[in-house]
Amino acid sequence: MERKRNVIRRSAFEYRKKRDRELLEVFNRELGALPGETVDEVLRRVVECPSRRFWVSEERALRVIGSMMNRPLPSGGSALRHEMFEEIKRRCDLLAVEHPDWSLSRRVFYVVGREAPRFYLSPYRAHVIICEERRRCRAEMLRRLRRC
Repeated sequence: MERKRNVIRRSAFEYRKKRDRELLEVFNRELGALPGETVDEVLRRVVECPSRRFWVSEERALRVIGSMMNRPLPSGGSALRHEMFEEIKRRCDLLAVEHPDWSLSRRVFYVVGREAPRFYLSPYRAHVIICEERRRCRAEMLRRLRRC
């Protein structure tokens, strides 16, 4: 009998299109800000720019923050993701003082939907996302032109 392998199944990130669109907007804005910069320098600046929200689903953030209440995050994984969850937890802890009657889920949902201090992406990952988004935008523009 064959043994089943452990397969990690990831669900689609529900805010992907919004994140990708915002990242491309910030990239285009930063690209024109300082002429003569390399793309790498621009990408480093882009990922450090504030973001409209924390790009994680509320449900995932609630599971991670709930787990962090009992134990620290496990080692391994992305340092940027760890940093993001630490920031969300810090803000949730501050909200617990301001609003002691709020449940953890309400605090997490509130924090995740607010402005994040950065994108919590590596410049390399941001570059991949921007290239994919530009390709998608070009394909969409070509489809529109062909309809005319």
